[in-house]
Amino acid sequence: MTIESIEIKPEFQKYNIKNPIPLYVADFLETYKDYSLDLGTGTKFHITIDRLYPREKINPILKLAHEDDAKEIAQICEEVYEGTYPYKEIENEEAIKEMIKSPQHQFILFKLKNSKNAGCFRFSLDFDNKKGYMGGFMVRKKYQGRLDVVKAIMGSFIWIWGKYQNKILVWYCENRTAHASSQYITAVCGVHTVAIFPNKDIFFNEIESDVMGVIYAKNALYELRKKAIPSIINEVEEIYNYVDKIYSLGNVSIESHKIELDINKITQLFSSFRREKNQNNFGYTRITYSLASSKSYFSFIHSKHIQNIEKIKYHINDLEELYLFLQELYKYIVAHNIRYCEIFASAYRPDIQQLFYEMGFIPRGYVPCWEYNKNTNEFEDFVVFNYFKGELSNIDLLPEGMRLLKCIKF
Repeated sequence: MTIESIEIKPEFQKYNIKNPIPLYVADFLETYKDYSLDLGTGTKFHITIDRLYPREKINPILKLAHEDDAKEIAQICEEVYEGTYPYKEIENEEAIKEMIKSPQHQFILFKLKNSKNAGCFRFSLDFDNKKGYMGGFMVRKKYQGRLDVVKAIMGSFIWIWGKYQNKILVWYCENRTAHASSQYITAVCGVHTVAIFPNKDIFFNEIESDVMGVIYAKNALYELRKKAIPSIINEVEEIYNYVDKIYSLGNVSIESHKIELDINKITQLFSSFRREKNQNNFGYTRITYSLASSKSYFSFIHSKHIQNIEKIKYHINDLEELYLFLQELYKYIVAHNIRYCEIFASAYRPDIQQLFYEMGFIPRGYVPCWEYNKNTNEFEDFVVFNYFKGELSNIDLLPEGMRLLKCIKF
């Protein structure tokens, strides 16, 4: 795969990165194996990038953050997003300090020669599920356009992907679509768009959409991926074909699934329905639905400041239980004027996919190897469903994202 294959827009032609686009983490690390980065003491990524419009940019020193950097990281977030960053814990010094102390989080600072911090990048690591999140890339306003963000991001990836290449096998991010710059920079590192989250976030008091990007360790896709053939509903087929062209996933079964529910059973289940609510100091409310008659549950996080619902987790014995939970979710969406809701369904459960679809959730992504099953030592594919209110906000996508957009029904 070459740089031309992602069809560079004119505004990105100023970056001429001559190395081929990697498909897997190991490909990326092999390309830059001669670059040794020590983020403990601080280091620069000294790659040469030819630019169509030559201009001297600041090559930052990449350095791991320590607990005493927490206050400044919160200040950077507050400054860059003018207090509108959706994830309020990143504006809080104590919350950041706790993250830095934990092995599940890494913050990389972009420092200048005078030791001032020009920006930062955050990584969250889920070792149990072999999955890592890349987010919170921020550059202070006075250094935007002056800091070499390509070197900052690529250098960060070289270090973090290299350090955890045997522990984290799936990396993902959510890129803003108000502009395509971050999509481009991650794309040249091998991160591919696999899902669209319409109107998910609010930045600078404006509704914005996001795209989900992923990159894999090769063995996750071709050794540890579940051997069973995915079974998807008709509405997911075009999206699956789009992702299949990237990763050569193989055969898939297309199901036309008819939902038949036992209404009497649903009525009986309702008598044992329970609801639990837990709220924290950052504007998040965890709602959990459960049943006294079984171990089934359905939980989600409501972010009040942006009126969305995500991080849905559920365990059910049958579709009647799921239907009851989804009915209660729908009531919650209406009562709290929710703008956006996101839910993932197993790619091997067409019945669940069909129920989500009939309940108003539309498939807008397909993520190979999204969940790791410790018992079977396998990764399982999932389908992304979401609901959103209003008109689709203006989104700027790379051609790859535009191809996915054409596969999705709005």
